[in-house]
Amino acid sequence: MLDSLLISNFRSLQRLEVSKLGRVNLIVGKNNTGKSSVLEALRIYAGNAQRPLLEALAREHDERFRTREAEAFEEPENMPFQDFFLGRAFPLVDGQWISIGSLTNEQERLQIQHALMEEYTDQEEVDGGETINRIRRRIVPKAEADQGTAELSQVLVIKRGDRFFPPMKLVNVRARVPAAEPWAVPCSAVPTQFISMDELADEWDRVVIAGQEEIVKAALQIIEPDLESLVFVRSDQEGTYTPSRYRRERTAMVKLKGLERPVPLNSMGDGMLRVLQLALKLFTAKGGFLLIDEFENGLHYTVQERVWALLFEVADKYDIQIFATTHSWDCIESFTKVAVGRPQTEGVLFRLGRSVRTSDKGQVIATVFDEAALANVTQADMEVR
Repeated sequence: MLDSLLISNFRSLQRLEVSKLGRVNLIVGKNNTGKSSVLEALRIYAGNAQRPLLEALAREHDERFRTREAEAFEEPENMPFQDFFLGRAFPLVDGQWISIGSLTNEQERLQIQHALMEEYTDQEEVDGGETINRIRRRIVPKAEADQGTAELSQVLVIKRGDRFFPPMKLVNVRARVPAAEPWAVPCSAVPTQFISMDELADEWDRVVIAGQEEIVKAALQIIEPDLESLVFVRSDQEGTYTPSRYRRERTAMVKLKGLERPVPLNSMGDGMLRVLQLALKLFTAKGGFLLIDEFENGLHYTVQERVWALLFEVADKYDIQIFATTHSWDCIESFTKVAVGRPQTEGVLFRLGRSVRTSDKGQVIATVFDEAALANVTQADMEVR
């Protein structure tokens, strides 16, 4: 679990420092202050900046994620992943890393740098007098890039603490998914839009295998107390054809007290769908992060306090650190009530805003409200709309 947070040179965040984090964290602030960027940075941190993750994030923003050699020559400014860097461009000098991680533990911090790499073949004599060719790689300082004739590749250099990952080439990359790093942090993300039923069905299968359906049921009963059971079934509607198979989508059906036939959960309103997403995504976040963009989406203010109470309880039980964003005072108020009323599970709110100080004017900074400060928070303190 992160005790604090540093994000530097990432998107609009030049150097964001959050001095204290809790088990459950709520991020507030006006539009364009970087709330969603914080969640995105945490996804990258959790996934060790592996290429499939970076490509998925770039695709979500309609940004470039692959480039062929001809495109790189004709449009060198349109290289993949530039938009992740401050100013939406790769730094012109070395040493300007994207950094994500704890303020206090540099060895667990993830860093990403754009660099130039030279590849060459070196002959090496092995036992028995045999000579073999080995491919060598070295990072060339950008200041020396024009001094030689060697062909250089643009790469991302990624490291966590003192451990370096293989350089990530940016041009002419074949679609290949590397093996997952065994020490990446588990992470689940709940976006602002609704997740597909098929994805939720897969999550439900894992919950059932683990025998934890009752937590999901309890979450749904916050919205609909008459709910007795939930099941995912194959839809009787036309499915989706792919070259490899013909797939019928799955849909969620619920049994309600006093009604003999099951009804589609999709017909019961956005609140049920939102709570289902939150409950199911909790389980894939065990031992890691649950990231929720715009917590209040689909949730009436009268149920938000009970949903927060469930998240606080499960986060403590399964060692999950939660980060959520909001634009809603109702959400802040319900979070505050639960955080103050449950001191055994620390809740922290931090507000993002633009600095007005002369030394760093316009830079995004964080103001932290721990449980002691939350008890005195009023709507006037929170600029969130």
